[in-house]
Amino acid sequence: MIPSLMGVVALLLTQDTLALTIDQATARAVAVSPAIRAAEGAVRIPEGLRAESSWPFASNPTFALDRTRRQAPPGTTRDGGWVLSQELDLAGQWLMRRRSASAFVEAARARAQDTRRTVALDARQAYLNLVIAQRRAALTDSAAFFAGHFFDNARRLLDAGEINRLERNAAALESARASSAAERARAEAAAATAELARLLGLPWDSVPVPVSLPSIPVLAWQSDSVLVALARARRPDLRAGEFSQLGAQRAVGAAKLARVPSVVASTFGGREAGTDRLQGVQVGVAIPLFRREQANIGLAEAERAAATANLTAAERAVVADVLAAGARFRRAAASERRFATEVLRAATENVTLTERALAEGEVSVTDVLVLRGTAVAAQLEYLDVLRDAASAWFELSAALAIEPSALSAILNPGN
Repeated sequence: MIPSLMGVVALLLTQDTLALTIDQATARAVAVSPAIRAAEGAVRIPEGLRAESSWPFASNPTFALDRTRRQAPPGTTRDGGWVLSQELDLAGQWLMRRRSASAFVEAARARAQDTRRTVALDARQAYLNLVIAQRRAALTDSAAFFAGHFFDNARRLLDAGEINRLERNAAALESARASSAAERARAEAAAATAELARLLGLPWDSVPVPVSLPSIPVLAWQSDSVLVALARARRPDLRAGEFSQLGAQRAVGAAKLARVPSVVASTFGGREAGTDRLQGVQVGVAIPLFRREQANIGLAEAERAAATANLTAAERAVVADVLAAGARFRRAAASERRFATEVLRAATENVTLTERALAEGEVSVTDVLVLRGTAVAAQLEYLDVLRDAASAWFELSAALAIEPSALSAILNPGN
């Protein structure tokens, strides 16, 4: 036990601590997020498609050389020549493909921006969870320390005959329960620390330390339609869906234009019989007679249908997110204010009063357990209420694609 404990203490002493505000933690999480880097890298795909559609060429040019040996009286001669040909798109297919790829580029950029939005939300939630977990651990540690001393005092009182065994056992049960709760709270704090460190990309020997949690603002809006309108105008995932639908629509047009015949222009030259120079041009038409782009058109139309369906689903999801986040914030913020002004003050005061009354011998063991247990339970419940309110604040700001610190100025412009 002792060597193991010493090893844990030595490990903690070698770890570096990194104090961060919630804005600093969010900025770092966005800067080091692998998901964001992947989303930004995905933009290269439509950019490459757009680059291939910069010119009205249906394919790469073809350059061919030939050399022929001719045997005829009075002897053997050799002919040589070359041909350069290029298929040209005259129906505007290349331009439609380029416009389609440009829309897909904007969709990919919007998806990368939406990934930044979700990563920032995850970082804020992880920061909040760590703050609450640390406060819970501190509160349960204090409760366990008091319960342990209270149990020691109860044993002395039992030996002195001042209390009965029932009261002593109640103190023992409370001490065990408080110690167990403290251990679980420490484990939760350690898990929350590891989760935030993962999002921040910290090495294993660095520990993030939250500085403070910002105050939850008082927000008011006339109707939920205001929130929905804000979300529709600002959400990057909706913008990505709109550009994807536009790009898919243009891709259908490009596929249909591929059924129009294209022109194949060639120039050639060479030498015949070793003496005659040959040079000329040739114009042909590539006729889509047997393969009329049925597969490409079907694929493009299927992708357009999928893009339209995805946009519809995204619009519904945004409305649901906003309405749920708005309703949750109203209730959670009101509950947090009520707890902070009414319940928390009384609970904190009762913790102090029970300790003082116990020291002065004015209350019984049972009264101490009930009064202090109720007060500590109220303090722990406030932490849950605070987490719900702050989480709802972060979720509402993410649903509207607005920074939490700017949400009050936008929803309460007159304040």
